Amino acid sequence: MKTIITSILLFSSVNFAFAQQKYYTFSLKGKYGITDTLGNETIKPTFGYMTEVSAKDQVFLQDCSEKPDIIFNTKTGAQQRYESVYNNQVTIKNVPYSIVVSKRKKHLLSEETDKTIALSQDYSDFKNIGKYIIAKFYPQLEPVKSGARDKNGILLPPKIREFKEYYTVLADDESLKPIAKGNFDKYLPLYKVPVKSNDDGIIREVTITILPDSEKPNFDFIVLSKGNSRNLYDSNMTLVKTFVLAKADDEKLADACSKIVKMELALTAAENGYGGLVSAPPNGIGYGTKSATAKAEKKEPFVPFFYVKKLSSGNTLFALQETEEISKHIFEVSSKYEVTIDKRQNTITIETDEEKVCKFSFNPQTGAIYLPKSYLKSLGIMMI
Repeated sequence: MKTIITSILLFSSVNFAFAQQKYYTFSLKGKYGITDTLGNETIKPTFGYMTEVSAKDQVFLQDCSEKPDIIFNTKTGAQQRYESVYNNQVTIKNVPYSIVVSKRKKHLLSEETDKTIALSQDYSDFKNIGKYIIAKFYPQLEPVKSGARDKNGILLPPKIREFKEYYTVLADDESLKPIAKGNFDKYLPLYKVPVKSNDDGIIREVTITILPDSEKPNFDFIVLSKGNSRNLYDSNMTLVKTFVLAKADDEKLADACSKIVKMELALTAAENGYGGLVSAPPNGIGYGTKSATAKAEKKEPFVPFFYVKKLSSGNTLFALQETEEISKHIFEVSSKYEVTIDKRQNTITIETDEEKVCKFSFNPQTGAIYLPKSYLKSLGIMMI
């Protein structure tokens, strides 16, 4: 009974969310657009990419072209246009942020709240590593000085300046305050290697694992390099030592730092964070399992479901089985197309062997489809 109630509550919450939503994305031959629930086209399918930000009821329509990207609210229909929109670029205090570019200036937009953060530098390629954020940036260049002339008095063109990327360490909070002074062209996090121990008679071993940046524990030390000049910091970003080491790969650099701090350091973190010690259970003690208890069979209540079916005409039927006896037919699709439904995402895909022709949403309670009416005929869709 508890499982049934949970399923009903989940089904109800999905229906409520769909009832609140007034606009939906659809794709046509790989391009994305937006329609309202009445089948009126709101934005034509001209965007190459689409991202849903469900926490804010938003959809990002993105395209690598001159036309602006759009942040669209699926409840209100409000639109915000930017030169570029890049979703999920950095996580600050476990909240994902997007980067938007407006008038050539970058801002961070929270994907959970209305918080906006103006970027003081041209930051990019953010990495969350432990309790810090590491980002690339282009330092602001000095204004171009003019007025130099050659021996004939002809004005010389300004010197070509090199645009070079650097790294910086930032605080993992909304201030994004730089933690380390100076510019660095390389960084290398280092982690303590736990010492094996079997003093109590229990065999322990150290397991090293490679984790994605977002899941890495805080580093124990980090090396910030600029050319052959190295700055070794501890986990609190306190400078330990500055030294010079030429032609060093990551392993040699880790070895040099190990000698400085007089402990073994590794390029990867030990499993389970600090220590990474995995204990074996004492001899003779096993892990018990509960015996399965047979449950008496009982008839579950009928749950309505959607289905597709090939008809004798060759067309495909999309329908809702409302009861064990009653089936509600919603539409048919021309025989030249294949139709599949995703019951978890509540979407329908129409395709051929060569291409995905169209994809759109449907109401999980009524089966109403969310696709502009103007495309129904060309897609061979016949409403019933």
